[in-house]
Amino acid sequence: MSALDRAVAELDAKRSRDDAERRARQQAAIAFLKDFFDADLSPSTSLKGHGVQAAFDGKRILLTKPEEGVYAEGMMIVVGEQGEIDVSGRSLGPVYAKDKETRKKELIAEIISHFSL
Repeated sequence: MSALDRAVAELDAKRSRDDAERRARQQAAIAFLKDFFDADLSPSTSLKGHGVQAAFDGKRILLTKPEEGVYAEGMMIVVGEQGEIDVSGRSLGPVYAKDKETRKKELIAEIISHFSL
């Protein structure tokens, strides 16, 4: 095997590892968002009381206030390309097992601030 072939093979292996790690981070973030939606947003009486509706589509959470009409600014919480949590275009970073509670508190603070709850 030539030096070029070895270098290309090593590069391919590194790309495969990086891609697998990225997919694992994305899956962890998606699982976190699902748990957050199911445990904290869906049953929330505070959100319902303020007219905020929440929907989860498998990769993102959309929060809206329909009674404010088309001019109301909704909030989107998404899983980014690298497995980070993004809130209205701002990254909160990846979700690791040790900081799930921190991410949850950050999301709750963002929701309270955005909708003036």
